[in-house]
Amino acid sequence: MQTRAEGNAGGIFINTNFLEVLNSAQITASTFGKGDAGSVEISSKTFEANNGGTINNRTSTQFPAGNIILNVTDNITLAGLDTGIFANTTEGSTGKGGSIIIDPTNFIIRDGAQISVNSDGEGIGGDIELAAGFLTLDNGTISAQTRSNTGGNIALNLQDVLVLRNNSQISSTAGDEKFGGDGGNISINSPFIVAFPNEDCDITANAFEGRGGNVDIITQGIFGIQPRSQTTLQSDITASSETGIQGEISVTDPEINPSQGLIELPTGLVDRSNQIAQICPRGVNAQQLSEFYITGKGSLPPSPLDMLTGTVELSRLATLDGESVAEVREGRGGRGGRIYKESQEVVEARGFMKTENGEIYLVAQTPSAAPSATISNTACVQASQK
Repeated sequence: MQTRAEGNAGGIFINTNFLEVLNSAQITASTFGKGDAGSVEISSKTFEANNGGTINNRTSTQFPAGNIILNVTDNITLAGLDTGIFANTTEGSTGKGGSIIIDPTNFIIRDGAQISVNSDGEGIGGDIELAAGFLTLDNGTISAQTRSNTGGNIALNLQDVLVLRNNSQISSTAGDEKFGGDGGNISINSPFIVAFPNEDCDITANAFEGRGGNVDIITQGIFGIQPRSQTTLQSDITASSETGIQGEISVTDPEINPSQGLIELPTGLVDRSNQIAQICPRGVNAQQLSEFYITGKGSLPPSPLDMLTGTVELSRLATLDGESVAEVREGRGGRGGRIYKESQEVVEARGFMKTENGEIYLVAQTPSAAPSATISNTACVQASQK
């Protein structure tokens, strides 16, 4: 739809499951006269444009261009030179450029295709608002450039990842050697941003004489592309100005709080003398302290108040009067068993026995009873004391 006389151009509304724009075909709503350009609105499950197929919305006068709105639920693919979605202003115009609003699940821009709200006139460039799951630019361009006024803004809100390959560009640059202008702002919210350092993929909000735009990125991980003061042959993020004020670049991670989870370490040294208890009783010799031993496969805990770190088998401890075992008492070693003082003679164990309550004892001699016979607690305890 176009208007060349007075009056606004009509809009274009398309509702379909699948839409293709191929081989230099166009969907256009423009103004060349005294009136606003109409809008283009497409509702579809998938949309594809290639080999020069375009959606155009432009102004060549002081009147604004219309917007392009794509309500695509699944996939959008733009492929090939001169292919893309354009809401531009022509040279000599003063009207504001239209905006492009797109919301698919997956979006691929490749092989020279573009999304553009460039302004070659004196008007302000339009904006690009894109929300998607995956966005892949493979030698593709998203551009909101202006020659002499303020560049349009680019806002990308992605749920999964932004991938930049093969000299892909996201640009809101303004001005050149003959014209001034301020760079537009770029905001990207994506869990991950992935590029290849040597493929010269750039995110730029530059200016020549005016102020460079701002680049605000919120992401959990950015790979292969990094902020720099000027563009290079590597993959760059820049917000520079040739002769004016530099823009700002901000990259933040919403998932990480640098102050969270930090522990302040102590600065003073520990006095070791305060960690050892000096309360052991003295023996006959007043100059010699009593000693404590622990045997087994385990180890002592870090302090007396801590739990043991593993299973520890302890030997019976000697009493302070020099005896090796406690006095004879009832109930030790089984039903009605007795414990006697340990013999001084060491006898090699030659077998083991198991009592009714499941305790295992080493014995000096194997009893003559059959293995299935019941073992008395008294005989077993006596053997273990040999």
